[in-house]
Amino acid sequence: MINFQPLEGPYGIPIYFQHLPVNSVSVYWMVFVGSADDETVGEHGIFHWFEHIPSRGTQRFPGGYRDTEARLVRHGGQAGAETGATYTAYYAHVPKHVWPAALEILTDMLGQPLLRKQDVEAEREVIRQEIDEWYSSPEGETLCRLPGILWPGHPLGHDQLGTKNSLSRMSPDLLQEAHRFGYTRSHCVLFVSGDIEESELRDQVARMAERIPVTSAEPRRKACHYEPLPPWNGGQSSRIVTKHEDSLVYLLFPIPPIEQAGDQFARWDLLELLITAGDLGSPLHRIVREQAQLAYAPEFSCVVHPDGGYWGLVAQTSESPELLADTFWQVLRSPEIRSPERRDFVNDGIRGEIAMHDPCPDDFVETAAARLLTHGEVWSDQEYTDRLLSISSRDMNDFLDALSPDGARTLIFTGTTPS
Repeated sequence: MINFQPLEGPYGIPIYFQHLPVNSVSVYWMVFVGSADDETVGEHGIFHWFEHIPSRGTQRFPGGYRDTEARLVRHGGQAGAETGATYTAYYAHVPKHVWPAALEILTDMLGQPLLRKQDVEAEREVIRQEIDEWYSSPEGETLCRLPGILWPGHPLGHDQLGTKNSLSRMSPDLLQEAHRFGYTRSHCVLFVSGDIEESELRDQVARMAERIPVTSAEPRRKACHYEPLPPWNGGQSSRIVTKHEDSLVYLLFPIPPIEQAGDQFARWDLLELLITAGDLGSPLHRIVREQAQLAYAPEFSCVVHPDGGYWGLVAQTSESPELLADTFWQVLRSPEIRSPERRDFVNDGIRGEIAMHDPCPDDFVETAAARLLTHGEVWSDQEYTDRLLSISSRDMNDFLDALSPDGARTLIFTGTTPS
């Protein structure tokens, strides 16, 4: 089971470590700077560059991808990076004997990217193609547009990618300024899992972390607050026209700021399971896919930040999007999801999933990092299970009763399906 132990790392960097008796090690650097910081130093999309540009070369590894991630992939491992609204991550999962090299490479990518002019120009075209790829599908386009619709004018109110126009204005000097703003030891947290000794981990981090710049920036050891989100404006139904044939329908509910949420996060997680557990046999699939035959793959959608977020249902359809929105309400009002039999089914799954959570460093560090990002704490599997199982049926029914059309927002990204 997941049970990371917090260590006081060198230079004040928190380390979350779990020893696992396996032949691989996973390293996961989180830097708490992301797209919500874009306009602090530049414009939309600037911090997305740091998912890409370090692969072009760092101070210690100037030879590009073959000198960075490829040195880990050649041993059968994997490595990469990702950008979120409030964080950027650099990660690797490698054979045990390679883990010091993984830590060294990822730390240099984080702390010492070269940002050469020729590399910036080359990566600009890669990011442009990524933007095109996201907008080429109904789901990708809606995910890019959704933050701006829900939270216009807020730092969280845009996607991570940027636009082609903003992309064209990114210069090496601007990227240098952004890196100086965000990439500092006081914004870093490290997750490590595998068959290594704690003392060895501390020694290696002390040596490698010298490569991370030091600034006077306020510490961020978890996702930070920006400003209150705009009013939710519940009860609204919005139509947004797209170029795609199919429509995408969202039924969304607001999640409050983390300090006000109390046990709401656990209730939303439990509601997800009550609706989706059992895959094709779940209430969501049976009602939307089998009975109404409106969508092939309905699913839940959830985004959580310290300032708040949303939870809801989403599906792509070539049928009536309004009917699909009504069918989502049928799912939420289904007597089955309130029944003792359904709760027993879900509780058995919660216990079983934890019991089967076999040691896997890659899975463990990603899950632990996601818990810090979403909940502000690195819960163990046992703590997480206890929270879900402690919610009474009465409390859950009260929670369901509070879900009303007046508090929801329906967003229909209307396709142009030929008649």
